[in-house]
Amino acid sequence: MERRTVLGSLGAAAIAAAAPLRAQSPSAGAIEAPAGKYVLDRTHGSLTWRISHFGLSNYTARFTRFDAAVDFNPADLSKCSARAVIDVTSIETDYAQQSSKGDFNADLRGEKFFNVAKFREATWRSTSVQVVEGNRLRIPGELSLLGVTAPVTLDATLNGAVKSRPITKLPTLGFSARGTIDRRVFGMLAPPPAATPAGGVGAMVEIIIEAEFILPA
Repeated sequence: MERRTVLGSLGAAAIAAAAPLRAQSPSAGAIEAPAGKYVLDRTHGSLTWRISHFGLSNYTARFTRFDAAVDFNPADLSKCSARAVIDVTSIETDYAQQSSKGDFNADLRGEKFFNVAKFREATWRSTSVQVVEGNRLRIPGELSLLGVTAPVTLDATLNGAVKSRPITKLPTLGFSARGTIDRRVFGMLAPPPAATPAGGVGAMVEIIIEAEFILPA
């Protein structure tokens, strides 16, 4: 009996040690940051997007210049709101020069794609905030891109909400968010969206956001 107890305890310990570690996120009761109008900490923000490339990989690029703000209500997260402005000219593929094909960043800024000469900015604003569970949020909103405004919803996680972040000593919020847009809705039809994942470049574009917001002193 004693041997079984010891073996059982060792087995439970081994299972616990092998279990994946999960980041600790705040519950609604653990939020320390005060209410207020928070602005993006641009040194701790990233906005990337990716799209299926012949079903072989997800081609990934980013925008390097954007701004955002959050009206934060810690007592009721459903009463928060958010907005963002993206400088579309800042698109960055990290592989602009494709041998003899020229500058791909410049191609994407061109009329066939983001047409930045006519539409330099894209904007997004929340229309509501839904608390899914704990710190998980669903944020319906409207994206204006290429002269078209259409609904785009973000699935977000409030990773942290502290009243004093190390170094800056300022109240800070941290979010991770993802969303998906159909580029056809905004009139971006080049290259033609693939009918199947293996048929070419996809129609659906995944947006990936990591951002911290600070409450100015």
